[in-house]
Amino acid sequence: MKRLLLLLLSLLLLAGCAQAEPTTDASAVELGEAVVQSQPEGYTDGLTPLSAERDPQALEDYFSSAYGLDRADWVDGVAAYSQGLQAYELAVIRLADGVDAGAAQTLLAVYLENRQADFTGYAPDQAALVADALLLRQGRWLLLAICPDPEGALEAFLTCFDGAAAQTVARPHTVERDSRGYVVFDPPNEEEMPLYDTAPVVEAYRSGDASALSEEDKAILDVCRQVLEEEIQDGMTPAQQELAVHDWIIDHAAYDETHASPHRSHPYGLLVEGQAICMGYANTFQLFMDLLDIPCVTVVGASSNSREDHAWNLVQLDGDWYAVDTTWDDPLGSYGNVSAAGESSHHTYFNVTSDVLRQTDHQWDYDAVQEAEGTYWTWRRLIRSR
Repeated sequence: MKRLLLLLLSLLLLAGCAQAEPTTDASAVELGEAVVQSQPEGYTDGLTPLSAERDPQALEDYFSSAYGLDRADWVDGVAAYSQGLQAYELAVIRLADGVDAGAAQTLLAVYLENRQADFTGYAPDQAALVADALLLRQGRWLLLAICPDPEGALEAFLTCFDGAAAQTVARPHTVERDSRGYVVFDPPNEEEMPLYDTAPVVEAYRSGDASALSEEDKAILDVCRQVLEEEIQDGMTPAQQELAVHDWIIDHAAYDETHASPHRSHPYGLLVEGQAICMGYANTFQLFMDLLDIPCVTVVGASSNSREDHAWNLVQLDGDWYAVDTTWDDPLGSYGNVSAAGESSHHTYFNVTSDVLRQTDHQWDYDAVQEAEGTYWTWRRLIRSR
């Protein structure tokens, strides 16, 4: 997994005397503005700004819901946060006297870990920004900055203070591993992850009789027929058919960032509505493999060190099993309308081994799921054979 990498700050000691408490006459707004000025132009575009001076209730609500800080914990603050596919964020907080500053900083560290998990796999460029986030304590002040230039933010923030710097590094998330060194799978169960019963649609496809299907399944079958007619050519090997389906899904589906659609885990969401979450991607891939009579299973697991629900598939080709994660091969916000065909960035998780998944932040019940150990059917070989 892309682990949370907080910027490590050295303790600056005063030789021969006690360390002085850092002081500043600046307000939270002024400190925030200093950090913003250190960043490239456009850093705050699309951010929602909140301050204790102008938006006291909204800021209180955000500090509470995002960071877990109660109103009694702080006396001044400012925040600017983003939504959707952008990770940029800035928060400057002056803690109240008597509040455990280390505990408050740890709350922000947990927030950063969870924020990184929001983007891991789906938007790797944004996950990398969060991984490099700046989090520090300067006396009674806390700074959290997800920004393009953390070093610039650090320098701008510290310039506003007199006295010795006393930054501390927040404790990162502890990753539990088993005796094999695998990250322990502990199902998050935060998202419903139902397996889709493909049998009715498969039977209707093969028999040509769709009269027993629900309206949703009829719509699913119609799209599947169209896709198979357009993408599957006579003489294709099972591996070539698999690649064609993989690329069609990535080219035609979008990840449901809101998780609001009732069909987000269902093939109807991906095939008819055009968007789904990971379970919808995996269920749809499973359906196509079943229609093509290619052995396939759906794995319901996790990512982000078992803090986020996730799902993917295993396929069997020539007797060997391979892992396929269509969701993470369809990264958010990075490639626009670029076709998946021939793009390595869209095939990072296509026909890989279980070991590759373990090394790239996938967790599952390792002893209950078939190991994917096949290494032959890479996408590059299949592209050349098209």
